[in-house]
Amino acid sequence: MSFVRRIIARPIRFIVLLLVITVCGFVGNYYFTAANIRTHYVAKNAALRTLPLYFYPATDTTRPPKAVVFFFGNDVGFWQPHHQMAAIMAADGYATVGYDMKPILSSLPEKEPARDSAFAVQIAVVIASARQEFGAENLPLIIGGHSIGAEVAIWVAAHSRVPGVIGVLAASPGSRSHLRISASDMAMSSEPTDAESFAVADAVRRMPPSVRLAIIRGGSDKYAFADSALLEAGAPRAKRFSVPLASHSLRDLFVARFVVRNALTWLRTP
Repeated sequence: MSFVRRIIARPIRFIVLLLVITVCGFVGNYYFTAANIRTHYVAKNAALRTLPLYFYPATDTTRPPKAVVFFFGNDVGFWQPHHQMAAIMAADGYATVGYDMKPILSSLPEKEPARDSAFAVQIAVVIASARQEFGAENLPLIIGGHSIGAEVAIWVAAHSRVPGVIGVLAASPGSRSHLRISASDMAMSSEPTDAESFAVADAVRRMPPSVRLAIIRGGSDKYAFADSALLEAGAPRAKRFSVPLASHSLRDLFVARFVVRNALTWLRTP
């Protein structure tokens, strides 16, 4: 009798699994289709139109945004997955600004400390102007980024002292970084070790005590080894949020959407 039950149960389990996959595919396609549309927002401030900024106002206009998210792209720029993530955050009630940091990094002085000083001043002005564009100067500010953009976001929170920062959303950070884009960054072949590079954990330690750190990590990201040092440096105000089956690129936004939502909620929790 038990043998017969097992025979009958197999096709039932298969049908249930097929239904789950179909529903997930439908929902995932809905969110991907909505998020694939790039922003059509045109900045009111003409000076901002010349910068590689992408504005995604919070889609719910019946209430104030939960916070402003200023999100740095990676060594490629601000590419399609970043636009998708920005659209998703806007749909969740966050006034979101995406930023391609490659032009500003390439324009900085070549040597330290002039390079660090110039970037700290310039990026603070860019972030302040972006918040003013949304009329959100008094809203909480979350600085985010992906890959090297996550490392730069941590650096900015530590060194630029931008007012109103409550947290850093760091997606796929490594253990070492620098304020430039190199060939090894593009190839993901190695982390920088030169004198001008910095340990990301050291930058975490320099963040104000009130600023939280949420690490978004794909389950198969090869840079996951960095998390132990980052969490230790940020304790007790740092937390890791895992995206199952995702790689360093975090392209699986159907799953990442809910992880990012939880991370943003945690960053805003007093």
